[in-house]
Amino acid sequence: MFCPECGAEYREGFLECSDCQILLVERLPEEKEGEPDLELVTVLETKDPGVLTIAKSLLEEAGIEFIDTAEGLQDFYGVGRLGGIQPLTGPARLQVSVSDEKRARTTLQGLETP
Repeated sequence: MFCPECGAEYREGFLECSDCQILLVERLPEEKEGEPDLELVTVLETKDPGVLTIAKSLLEEAGIEFIDTAEGLQDFYGVGRLGGIQPLTGPARLQVSVSDEKRARTTLQGLETP
């Protein structure tokens, strides 16, 4: 018997997890395989917040999924930004999957690139 919440194993005869207070099951559900790791490439590297905003807008409009590697980190260290760049994390980078690289580079043509 197993707790479906915490995964603890119990001997036959127990009905409820002593920690989670929920009914036990005979076996745990099989873990689903996650999505395969995506290979990402940097299609834009910039210190300019204006360029970053335009690039994100262009990629969104084109339906290209991207990751902004600096999002959430820019102000994390509490040092602030100097000219659009956080001194400890460096410039912002936009990354896309390898399969979207050519389309993303075409979309961002004319903006700063790595």
